[in-house]
Amino acid sequence: MLLATIVGGISLGFLYGLVGLTLILLVRTTGVLNFAAADVGMLCAFVAFAGLTQWGLPAGAALALAALFSLLLGMLVYSGIILVRAADPLMLSLRTLGLLIIVRALAFKIWGANAPYAFPHIIPDGSLALFGLNLSYTQLGVIVFALLVALAVGWLTEGTRIGLMLRAVSADREAAADLGVAIIRVDLVAWCMATLVSGVVGILVAHLNVLAPDMMAPILLAGFAAAQLGDMQSMLIALIAGVALGIIQSVSSVYLNQPEWSQILSFALLTAGLLLRSQLRRRVVLT
Repeated sequence: MLLATIVGGISLGFLYGLVGLTLILLVRTTGVLNFAAADVGMLCAFVAFAGLTQWGLPAGAALALAALFSLLLGMLVYSGIILVRAADPLMLSLRTLGLLIIVRALAFKIWGANAPYAFPHIIPDGSLALFGLNLSYTQLGVIVFALLVALAVGWLTEGTRIGLMLRAVSADREAAADLGVAIIRVDLVAWCMATLVSGVVGILVAHLNVLAPDMMAPILLAGFAAAQLGDMQSMLIALIAGVALGIIQSVSSVYLNQPEWSQILSFALLTAGLLLRSQLRRRVVLT
């Protein structure tokens, strides 16, 4: 029972970590904290849902359509909200808060009347017996897909030319521009990458639970927590912190039998972790 609960927490925690990863990617590259990071993924999940249920597309085509939509959405958000008028990072972050409100209101207007929806199973039903546990293919599939996405983002940011430019812009935007790096193009790539990852998360959340306009609200909060534990800099720590939060929430919700207490417990531990990290950093500075 405990191990099965932990596996469920791991699958959910990877989704928390991926949202934290997108937040860190944009903060490091552009300085913008994207409040709509999770809800654009919800919009992409609804596009995939429409392709599967209304337009009769095969699973591969529906997912490709959702991926294309996420990339176009990333371009639109960057061009229409971030690039349209220069501002400091705080004001740009507040624009994404407005985007969050618009996206969620639009989703409720279009799909809210009959929500929640059962997302068509792309991952086959069934379970795998492993070490005496019956692990569902859905949970295992979510873990595998999340790991693949995390590894792909890590490779793109660390092992490619575009990753080198992303790191250069993250380190010093003005110096990178002086060296000939196309800042706008790099920012656009970062936004498209973040939106694509958010789209994957949205589809996986819908597959794991249900599809609804407000399904990403708890994912966003946990993603913020994971990103904060990663100091808004370390994607790896954010991913690990997301998994830890997922395990804590799953185990506490089962054994406390009160889901609201699991949220309180996980974020209490988050607060304690942030305070401890602050104290450790202060000691390092003093020494």
